[in-house]
Amino acid sequence: MEKISLLYKEEKTAFTQSTYDEQLLNYLAEKVGTPYYLTDEQKIGKNYSKLKQAYSIYRGPSLIAYSVKANFNPFILNYLSKLDSYFDVTSPEELYFLLKSGGKPENVIYTSVTEMEEEYRNVMSKGIRKIVVSSMRGLYNAIEAGKMLNITPEISIRVNPEVQVRAEVRSAMKVSKFGVPLNGTNPESAYKMVKILLDEPNVKFGGFHFHLGSQLEDPNAYLQALEKIKQLILKVKKEREFKINFLDIGGGTPVNYGVKVPSPDDIVKTVIDKINELVDVNGDFFALVVESGRYVVAESTVMVSKIVNSKYYGNKKIIYLDAGYHYLLDIALLQQVYPLEVVGGNETNEEKPIVAGRLCDSMDVFQVGSESRLDGAETGKLVVIKNVGAYSVVFNMPFHSQVKPAIVYRTSDGKYYLARKRQELESLYEEEGGSLLKEKLEVV
Repeated sequence: MEKISLLYKEEKTAFTQSTYDEQLLNYLAEKVGTPYYLTDEQKIGKNYSKLKQAYSIYRGPSLIAYSVKANFNPFILNYLSKLDSYFDVTSPEELYFLLKSGGKPENVIYTSVTEMEEEYRNVMSKGIRKIVVSSMRGLYNAIEAGKMLNITPEISIRVNPEVQVRAEVRSAMKVSKFGVPLNGTNPESAYKMVKILLDEPNVKFGGFHFHLGSQLEDPNAYLQALEKIKQLILKVKKEREFKINFLDIGGGTPVNYGVKVPSPDDIVKTVIDKINELVDVNGDFFALVVESGRYVVAESTVMVSKIVNSKYYGNKKIIYLDAGYHYLLDIALLQQVYPLEVVGGNETNEEKPIVAGRLCDSMDVFQVGSESRLDGAETGKLVVIKNVGAYSVVFNMPFHSQVKPAIVYRTSDGKYYLARKRQELESLYEEEGGSLLKEKLEVV
């Protein structure tokens, strides 16, 4: 850890309710350059605890599984590992990051999209036992990988409940790349896969997994999905002795980007009776898993950017930042509205300016929501872009040969560390093939 020394007392914090410490942010800008990310560990812990507390009213054991894909910074993975969090992992590369950062194999739920046999052998050899499959081929590949390694994995089935979902990104539509149908004539239905698993002596049947979408607006969609799971359990029970040990209801807990959204408590109040009803149908408790990436880390991180230019187009003021959507890709993909705040701005009666990024692309414009505070937006001032902890760092792109920004990490005890150095331009050049230009290695 490279500690960033402070010029003043450590109890000062950049994360107050509505105002940011101008002295601190300018000091960090001098140390690591702009733009940079600033992550607050306390906020990660607070939101993780909120989720855990909300689902603690479930009658059985409940687990929170952090989705590594949201932000795989080693500092974050290490901190959540110390909280004994579970982890939703989707690739061998994510698993590498997690295990190197202190994660425990027994706390990993591995949910592949590609489901290759060699992939399953890879992760099982590293201690992973909880596997979620979402195709018949994936099921047989996981079974075969276990046999080859003389390992007995616990295999669960990812289903697509095919329910109506109001969410920013939907995963449970009628035809989806994720999961299998619960019933029907489809040869890859969960009903048929369950029976294969129950007859297979070299595996342990876990249960079911589903994911409805990201930024879920209406938790009633969970009720429809859980009812379908209930009917599937009842159908199998009519034919043989059967119970689930595991039910993963995915993620979707929304973050407030300036629009009112249901809280974890709101969601749990809607679904808890249905979940507890499943216990009675199942005949035993099961581990309830709630995945979360965005909710746990989004609010923990801000990006600090500098206003590098401004102009008037007619009567409208336009300010230009040294950041762009290459660092916050959801601006372009989802038209995400991040709250913005000028640091040390003066109260004015000016209309909010247009906020433009530094890319030569007409899509590189920040939408300005009602929660943004942009008074006193002048060249040289810093702008804080809030709630960027999820799906920003993982999408960093070298558009216009731009290097990856630094990440500063504030620990729970108030110390600041460099969690990622600002990439050197020479490093990017070599990474993109500059070093190979001299070597000219023939491949054919």
